[in-house]
Amino acid sequence: MRRRLMLTYMSLTALLLLALEIPLFFTFVMNDFHHLANTRLREAARLAGQAVPALTEGEWGRLEREMRDYRASTGSRIAVVNTSGAVVSAAGDVAVTDPDWRARLMLALAGERADFVDYPYNVSALPLFIAEPVRAEHGVVGAVVMISPTEEVRDSGTRTLLVLVAVLVLGLAAAALLAAPFTRWVMRPVRSLDTAAGAIAAGNYEVRAPADTGPPELRSLAQAFNTMAGRLVALLRAHQSFTADASHQMRNPLTALRLRLENLEEVVAPETSEEVKEEVRKASIEAERFGGILDALLRLAQAEGRETPLGRVDVSSLAKDRIEAWHPAADARGVTLMFESAPVEASSSVAVLGQVLDVLLDNAVDHAPRGSTVRVRTAHEGDSVLLHVADEGPGMTAEEKTRAWDRFWRGSSSAEREGSGLGLAIVATLLENVSGTATLEDAVPHGLDVVVRLPAWRPNGSHT
Repeated sequence: MRRRLMLTYMSLTALLLLALEIPLFFTFVMNDFHHLANTRLREAARLAGQAVPALTEGEWGRLEREMRDYRASTGSRIAVVNTSGAVVSAAGDVAVTDPDWRARLMLALAGERADFVDYPYNVSALPLFIAEPVRAEHGVVGAVVMISPTEEVRDSGTRTLLVLVAVLVLGLAAAALLAAPFTRWVMRPVRSLDTAAGAIAAGNYEVRAPADTGPPELRSLAQAFNTMAGRLVALLRAHQSFTADASHQMRNPLTALRLRLENLEEVVAPETSEEVKEEVRKASIEAERFGGILDALLRLAQAEGRETPLGRVDVSSLAKDRIEAWHPAADARGVTLMFESAPVEASSSVAVLGQVLDVLLDNAVDHAPRGSTVRVRTAHEGDSVLLHVADEGPGMTAEEKTRAWDRFWRGSSSAEREGSGLGLAIVATLLENVSGTATLEDAVPHGLDVVVRLPAWRPNGSHT
């Protein structure tokens, strides 16, 4: 927006300067031309007065000297013509061949004088043609023709144009210097509002936009923003508190229920039917599953909207540590964990990335068939760090990949497995706190490849 304001100010300044300079340029050029034309007309009239005795009595000496001197001083070509248009005497080569010049000469021989009223900018420096009638007592006896160069008018106009262009450039530069602090002053409330919005988006929920400075419209906008932010933060915290409190409060009765089920399994009489024993066993399994859902809900509530400080994380080393921790679980299911390491460092959080790896490794080991391999791989791609966790399970369809991030959603391959359907939702929430993303892709030759993308750590200590 600041660039738009600057562009608006500069455009208005340029239009104003052009509106002033264009008429000014043509005024200067026309004044120069009219000055030249009037000077030449006066000289032509003076020479016409001296040409009367020359044409009537043949006294050419003084007139021809005047004509030669004037040509030497001004560069004008001068000629005296008789009533038939024939040149009688000349200083320089005078050939009246142009139709417009010929028409002006005929007007002069008819006793009429042509005045110059308007004149466009003469880029080609066409010469100025003047025909002044020579009048004696008995009428017009001829005319004085003067063809004057106009290069000086064009050169003067060019110099004027360059000066006006320089004034335009200097005016725009001055406008830019004055507009910069003015634009900063105008944009200060908007920047404050943008800073507050960015801080809240980053998880700093205590920040508010200043609503006591700037124009009334922006103060009203800041107040509305602060009200909206306060309500959203209150709703988010209420949601987090409710989820966490509900998960915590339900653990006590759930623990009591699990103990009762365990005690019930121990006191079931041998003669009890297998149907009853199976129902007791299924109830214990469901209680365990319910406990897992509560634990996942608690982790999700803790992850949502949490401000996470970012730092330098050795992704390869962290992945290796988590794989070592998951080896016993993988061995128990007959699954091999394989790690392909490339030394990569990301701007992230060790705690967050460790939780993400735990969820992904748990899912991969759970879905991988016995005797298969779960591959974990780190790599660089441009300004990002990639972390792949790929299994050789049944994989997902395109529709399932889209829905997999939904809370409590479980795919068709998970129907017979324990789980809460919150694992990938927790991963997405955790990665959002560290500016990371995760996508689901097909593994080769089959299975699911979860690709985590994180901003790479730069050598200067910043993240990309």
